[in-house]
Amino acid sequence: MSLAIISAMDVEMEQYLEHCALRASTERAGLTIHEAHWHGHDLALVRAGVGKVNAALCTQILIDAFDADAVLCTGSAGAVNPALDIGDIVVASDCVHHDVQVDFMGLPRGQIPFTEHRFFETNPVLRRRALKVGPTDRRVQAGRVLTGDTFVEDESQRGRLRDELDGDCVEMEGAAVGQVCAMNDVPYLVVRAISDHADGTSDLDFGAFLEEAARSSSGIVLDLLGGLDSDERLVPPGR
Repeated sequence: MSLAIISAMDVEMEQYLEHCALRASTERAGLTIHEAHWHGHDLALVRAGVGKVNAALCTQILIDAFDADAVLCTGSAGAVNPALDIGDIVVASDCVHHDVQVDFMGLPRGQIPFTEHRFFETNPVLRRRALKVGPTDRRVQAGRVLTGDTFVEDESQRGRLRDELDGDCVEMEGAAVGQVCAMNDVPYLVVRAISDHADGTSDLDFGAFLEEAARSSSGIVLDLLGGLDSDERLVPPGR
């Protein structure tokens, strides 16, 4: 099975580069795409950069040029659900653009104008497997991932996002990956480890716990792939 793994930052991608057997590297659109192998799977590993445009560009390249059967996005996130603490892990049930807001058209937050797109469901097979392999010393739960091109560090904003979208964590790439995958009929999954509380202490917590979050989220994905048959069929949601 050909799988693509996207992370936003070097510290997140390094976890995969250390564990997987690397074969070759390719440069495309300013991205270094590492071809690798792990437990019978052909992998394309990419540090996409931060933000939705980078994530979308990278995802489309991986689908077009590397024929990815599924795309996985991992890394850190800020907690929106007050029940989550630093180190806990959210396996996305779906993702939504929290910064898409077109009030004058009467659309709810996250609804993309002139489309039916709002919530992008993750692949149920990958999601179930990720929830099973999570570490026993941390909370691992399915949840809604909120994506936007802004670093949320304000308690009032966090509260609004929680109320309007019933979100669990906030980050900057997941829904972009999900939208591109939905438009291409490619399964995807997002796994995020909590690095901060998306509040006034986020700038301090994020730096302190980023490496731990990178290890936690990548560990789940590597364990997931280790138990996934190389010829297993991943049926996209709704099929």
